[in-house]
Amino acid sequence: MKLYFARHGETESNLLKRVGSFGDRLTDNGRVQARQLAARVAGEAIDLIIASPYERTKETAAIVAGIIGKDVLETALLGEKKWPGEITGKLLNDPEVEKIFELMKEKNNSDPGWHYGDEENFLDIKKRAELFIEYVSGLGEKNILAVSHEYFIKTVIAVMIFGDKLTFDIFRSFFHSTCLANTSLTLCEKEQDAWKLVTLNDLPK
Repeated sequence: MKLYFARHGETESNLLKRVGSFGDRLTDNGRVQARQLAARVAGEAIDLIIASPYERTKETAAIVAGIIGKDVLETALLGEKKWPGEITGKLLNDPEVEKIFELMKEKNNSDPGWHYGDEENFLDIKKRAELFIEYVSGLGEKNILAVSHEYFIKTVIAVMIFGDKLTFDIFRSFFHSTCLANTSLTLCEKEQDAWKLVTLNDLPK
């Protein structure tokens, strides 16, 4: 089985460096990126496209699907990490946002089950990544394109690599040492019962 991850196209929140929201839509450039993504995967014999229900991923997936002639299956399992509602839409360098992020980093390291508010903590999103891996493994298709988000894609990959040994501290190191650009492709392959990372953050040359 080949599982291709694609991060959604560019949004205004990406440009302004603010915490994204469920309804964020693609910029004009983001739609161009989605069409370029479609051209790249057209030769990969994709059997199925699955996508997060967020607007930016739905729009990216719809553009790709329209070009390569595939339907899109939505699943909430592919959604982005849910951040505290208090910071949605705010700039990443806002002092309040920075303070909350720092507190979450401290608490998730010492107590992975801790919540600031209505967000997903580390244990929550790690569990969702495990459920997604189980879900996609049961679909049966050989070549799947999953359109999702930076944080969640990296969580899934980290779970595939580290398994039960994955801690918040290990994940933070993995997250900050890897890049995942808009509409980049990441390929994971499953052979027998094991997943391996083949390509990370592949972009057109």
